[in-house]
Amino acid sequence: MNPYNNLNNNKSNANNSSNNEMNAAQLAVLGGFLATLGDAISTYAAVLALEELQQTQNQSNNNKNSNSNNNSNNIDDEISELKKQIKYLTKELHRQKKGK
Repeated sequence: MNPYNNLNNNKSNANNSSNNEMNAAQLAVLGGFLATLGDAISTYAAVLALEELQQTQNQSNNNKNSNSNNNSNNIDDEISELKKQIKYLTKELHRQKKGK
């Protein structure tokens, strides 16, 4: 048995072990990167969903305000019409009192 063979085998085993450790470390880095990328994509999706929800709420609020303004205008118109009718009826009442 050659003593140099044992020495070469030990070096070869050490190199293989070192290569395995290097590969494992590289895979760990790649896995960490992919996990971070996945988290970034998830965060981006959550931001998009939040923006869409805010936009929907803004549109809903705008519709409510528009309806409120329309209702307010309708009420103002009705009040104005009632005032005209009251004035007309008051004039008619005075005219009928004078006519007696």
